[in-house]
Amino acid sequence: MDSTQTPLPDPRDRGVVMVIALIAIMLIASLVFYVINVGTSVQGRIVTQHAADASAVGGASQVARSFNTVAMNNVETTKLIVAVNLLDSLPMAIDMAITDETEEELGDTDAVALAVAGQLRAGVIDTWFEAELRRKMDPNDSGSIVSAQRNLQELDDLFRSQPDLVPEMTWYTAPSGEMGKMHQAMRSMDAHSRAVMQTLADSAQSAATRSVQANLGNDEPGNAGLLLPAAPSIPWRRGVFDDFERPVKKGLLPGADRDLIVDSVSKGLGQIDNEVTNRGPWDALFGWRKTDRAVGTNGNDLRGFPSPPVSSSPTPAKDPEEYYVDGPQEVMLGRVPSDSYIRRRSWSPLSQKVWELYSIKSNYLWPGTTARTVLESNWEVDIDSDNERTTDRNDEYAYGVSETDIRQTAFVVVEMKSRVADDPGHPGRQGVTWNYIRGRTTPFVIHRGGWQDPRDGPPIRIDPGTVTSGPTWRRVQDHIWRISATYETDPESNTQGGDNSIGLPPKRIGTDTDGNPIFAAQEVHWEIDVMLVGVNVGIDVEVNNPWEGFDRNSADAPAPVDFIHELVPPNSFSARREFLTFLGVAREPSRPGFWPTRFNGDRAYPYNTAIAQARVFNNHSWDLWTQAWQAKLEPVTDFDDWVARADAAVSASNSIDGLDPDEVQQMADYLRSVQSLADVMLNH
Repeated sequence: MDSTQTPLPDPRDRGVVMVIALIAIMLIASLVFYVINVGTSVQGRIVTQHAADASAVGGASQVARSFNTVAMNNVETTKLIVAVNLLDSLPMAIDMAITDETEEELGDTDAVALAVAGQLRAGVIDTWFEAELRRKMDPNDSGSIVSAQRNLQELDDLFRSQPDLVPEMTWYTAPSGEMGKMHQAMRSMDAHSRAVMQTLADSAQSAATRSVQANLGNDEPGNAGLLLPAAPSIPWRRGVFDDFERPVKKGLLPGADRDLIVDSVSKGLGQIDNEVTNRGPWDALFGWRKTDRAVGTNGNDLRGFPSPPVSSSPTPAKDPEEYYVDGPQEVMLGRVPSDSYIRRRSWSPLSQKVWELYSIKSNYLWPGTTARTVLESNWEVDIDSDNERTTDRNDEYAYGVSETDIRQTAFVVVEMKSRVADDPGHPGRQGVTWNYIRGRTTPFVIHRGGWQDPRDGPPIRIDPGTVTSGPTWRRVQDHIWRISATYETDPESNTQGGDNSIGLPPKRIGTDTDGNPIFAAQEVHWEIDVMLVGVNVGIDVEVNNPWEGFDRNSADAPAPVDFIHELVPPNSFSARREFLTFLGVAREPSRPGFWPTRFNGDRAYPYNTAIAQARVFNNHSWDLWTQAWQAKLEPVTDFDDWVARADAAVSASNSIDGLDPDEVQQMADYLRSVQSLADVMLNH
């Protein structure tokens, strides 16, 4: 054979390449399957962890929402108690302020309007006083008497045309025979609060399991979720109606005060307010506080209205003499009605009457004074018998009425001060050298009990010790008098000898040996003009009781719901963990997409399982009055305790809708099986 000839292939070598290729394909396929299965497994673990996070946050958030719902109901019931007395006072107060065509008596607002108009017709010597009186009669000025009359007349017409409109809302037994709408609302909120707390365990567990289902899906067999504890139990109780007295009147949480009518400590929610942790919503959230803004004992400046610490832990309160919280009754009475002429802060006739009526109705509820009547408005604004000042329908005259028949005397007052030091010039130069006092309604109406004859002296008292000259009292013209005085500013005060109320800046006169500025005292001229309005010769009329038939001591009377604070004290780690910390558990079947018998093996627990811990907290006020409860995730702690709670959940699951006892048992068994590895698994 020729040695250069190619040898024939050995038949035994045929198919070797194919075998190698097949082996390679199998290895590549296995690798692909492995990568896919690993990816599926990782994705499953991530999804399961997300589901556990959602379970913990969902359950804890439901608890926080429940707390906030109860807090809202407590606060709104408190406001409704105020609103019943306030709204029920308006028809009578407005009727006394407005004189309609059926009445002979002259109302409060009409009396002031007629007196001012009559004085303007007669003339006013001082231009600055005249300008203010004209502004108060300007129909285009929202704060004028004329605007107030117009607005009040509309309300008066409404109440007269629909006499049952307000009683159907405010009376406990309405004219229709049914319970008033506001009283129904209070009872509904009371029932709602109790239902929320009684079903809190079921609602929290339901929210947790729904959160798991939303993340894992409902159609996959074996998907399951659990919230621990399985039946959250929060120590709470329902108080008594009298627990509302302190929140209504003082803006503080229920407790005892010697100056209040009711001592709730022994029968209600008790003394639970604290200057740091239990300040209540009116302070911590609403910011209804007054403070001198001085630095407190802990070095913190306590912010006043309207800057509540809504985004951080509450600013500690200060000593009582430096710190005060307005209650709903103070705030609501100060804001309703809102017209600048009739606001209570301006001591207008209407606002005074509303406050007086409100106080009587409040005392019907929480007995204080025995007053049941209010002085009716029947004003005489004719000063002399010439009848030139008014067009009212009365036949008497202020100076002609027997002093024993006069119940009140009214005056219109305007104040001004010199805003340039040592300027005794004419106050008509308003805004140049003289200013009205900032932050004070001008002009304003004052009332004095009985007969206050301005010919005998001023109705406004100024302590002579506070001024450097005066005060003097003199008649400027018919029915207008003037108080004049001067005083010196204090260069050692925080105003440094200035007066912010009139725009008077400090006056620097040098520097001391340490380089600190020296300021001078400045003389300020002060003038108060007073115009006599007239006298009230009305009679006492009885005030109706919107609470007639209501028994505040009955078991079905509305009452607030709150923690049992002895069991859930603030800043207690054990209480916070026992009642306000939750563990979410989620599981999902771990099934490889390819060759499950090879890749899954014979796992005893073929599920991806994850856990997450969440906490419910309120960093503003530790109570069920302050709507600031929140939930957040935190690291899992004390795994042994959660295992014990999982075991307890097995028996509890039989009575909780949405939980399968077998699934709960399996998850509890799994948690117990990894208990010894918890430190490693939770800190890897």
